[in-house]
Amino acid sequence: MTSPSPGVSRREFLTYAAAGGLSAAAIVGTGWALRGILSPSGTDRLGPVGGPWELAPGVVDYNRVYAHGYGPTGLGFANDIQTAPQSQRILNVAQWYDYWPGSVLRDFSTYMTQRWEVNGVQVNWTSNVYVSNEELVAFVVDPDRGIDISFPTNHFVELFEKMGLIVNLNRAWLPGYENIFGPIPDPIPPSRPDLTYHPDYPVYANGTNNHAAADFRSPAANRYAYRHMYPAPRGADKITWTEANGLLAVPYQWGTTGIGYRTDVFRKEDIEALGWEVFELSEYTNPAWENPSGGITGPRTFDLTKKKMMLDDMREVFTAALKARGWKEQVAQGVDPPTGVVHNPASPYDGEFQWSANSVDDAQLRAATDWIHSFRASLWDFNTAQQGPWLVSGEVYLDQAWSGDIMYAVRPNLVNHPPVDYFVPKQGSSRWVDAAVVHRTSTKLWLAHEFLNYLQDPLLQATISSWNLYPTPNAWTFEILHEDPSYSSSDPSVGFYWNPAEDSRIYGDLAFGYGGPPILNRCEDLRDLGPSGHSRYQRYWTDLR
Repeated sequence: MTSPSPGVSRREFLTYAAAGGLSAAAIVGTGWALRGILSPSGTDRLGPVGGPWELAPGVVDYNRVYAHGYGPTGLGFANDIQTAPQSQRILNVAQWYDYWPGSVLRDFSTYMTQRWEVNGVQVNWTSNVYVSNEELVAFVVDPDRGIDISFPTNHFVELFEKMGLIVNLNRAWLPGYENIFGPIPDPIPPSRPDLTYHPDYPVYANGTNNHAAADFRSPAANRYAYRHMYPAPRGADKITWTEANGLLAVPYQWGTTGIGYRTDVFRKEDIEALGWEVFELSEYTNPAWENPSGGITGPRTFDLTKKKMMLDDMREVFTAALKARGWKEQVAQGVDPPTGVVHNPASPYDGEFQWSANSVDDAQLRAATDWIHSFRASLWDFNTAQQGPWLVSGEVYLDQAWSGDIMYAVRPNLVNHPPVDYFVPKQGSSRWVDAAVVHRTSTKLWLAHEFLNYLQDPLLQATISSWNLYPTPNAWTFEILHEDPSYSSSDPSVGFYWNPAEDSRIYGDLAFGYGGPPILNRCEDLRDLGPSGHSRYQRYWTDLR
């Protein structure tokens, strides 16, 4: 084994770790400065030490992986994974809560036995479940966890790359990546006779694999996922990075952030007209309230004190606040009507009117903070894990929420479902992608890739999305969800029909048959703002907490 590459510099690592929500004391507390992470020469280095396949921190030469890593000898590996130590057949995965059914992990072991004759494969994840990207940062810098794979949100993929925590992926080991929304690949993947309702790879006249021309795969539309799209990409002195060799992350699920609310409290037209401004209310009068038990109907006033909740997520909370205040600023300037789109070229906007979720302008952040302070005392608190359950129980009447968590609470596949609904506010919000990455500390690169490829099987993605009700980024799966009746629900006796791929609360404008006003164009992708930008947000966030 050759000597491993040194980690990123201590200063660089600590600076970016702070941007991920970790203090220097917290990093030391995880053992990073105490467990030999300093480089062999004793120089001022801190960061995960990669394997003998690294040309530079996070820069993997996959020819070296064939020589030093474990995999099938039939693929050219010098070390046979079939006879590898058991530790080489165990993946340690960090994942968001409630993001896949347990069968997904159990079936991977069966898949590896049937597909590659590799027995004893395990996926450990139950002790690595997180509720925020900041918590994930703490997980991946903890050497005791030994995380191989995690699923950060797109702007944290950027952060992880800057921290030197992840590696470039081998596209040759990820044929399923072509199933992601995007341009039609050449060659087109072969037909799948096991896919009864859509055996052929989807091809549309718009040049993509989906009817809405969504693109979650090309570098231009997904800069976070490709190393060559970063300024001063790491290892550029050793490798010329391109789309073919610079992939960093594979989309797993995606969604929007909006408002979940109880339909037995709010009228749909009222709360959608308010958008984020509903959080300003101390009470709300429903002029046409209907008693679900029968009897009393008519106006009813609801006390909203401690019945409103926001996510325990700094960037998401400030996204809502920036959009709410930016909208008010447009009104004050006489922009009529205001727009929820940041870069809106249409008249009368002709440029940038709505405030950006990626703003680092102090005046805007102060105004956003003041907006939250205006109702902070009446807010239940900041909480992520209970965004769905507490709406269903009535603990809260409305909350800032992620689309899938609320749809899971709604259970739209049931004729009789809880009185809960979801929408993206008119002022704008965020759209995000949770993507799989492989960490530098992993010594199981081929097995990690095989797991990522397994997750992009069209039928498996259908199982995952129909379970958690988050939208799939897999075009082939999208077609299956739409065409296979086993994923739909209906009751002709009461005129009920529901199909996940037709639900705009899940897919926004991409939903089959959707003809309403645009939704996703007012949803911004969050970007990593760098240490200085993050520290600015953190200062205001601390003020709110």
